[in-house]
Amino acid sequence: MRQRILALHGAVVDAVLGWTEGDRLGLKDDFPLRFEVMVLAVSSVLVALKDDPERVQGLWDMTFEGFEVSLRNRGVNDIRIGARMRVLLQHAMGRSRVYMDAINGKDETALRQAIIRNVFNGSVRQQETVEILLSSVLNLPGRVLGGINS
Repeated sequence: MRQRILALHGAVVDAVLGWTEGDRLGLKDDFPLRFEVMVLAVSSVLVALKDDPERVQGLWDMTFEGFEVSLRNRGVNDIRIGARMRVLLQHAMGRSRVYMDAINGKDETALRQAIIRNVFNGSVRQQETVEILLSSVLNLPGRVLGGINS
């Protein structure tokens, strides 16, 4: 099971990096941006996996393992890592709940507003960028679960 979750997580990470690298969203490619986009992407996949609680929990856990490794690679030490991870978890849980509710309710307006608020910090230079990210996120589960879902 862990190998399947690792493969799924890797596919989600690849998608997120494709969206964020090279300032493709018109935003600085840094940890806060990748965190926001990763939570958004994982949330969309979690909705698709809702009938598989083991993979839902596994993907969520692996996502946070990845965040911890990333923070450590950026120099956050053992003394501070616990506090940083608690804050990230609180932020991610709230955002994920909003994203998942919007996706489950097929409410693209609510999802778009949450993306603008969280990913774009409430300010969008190009609406087209938001629409591309929205479409990419909604198509992500089909893309990453294609060969992994069985």
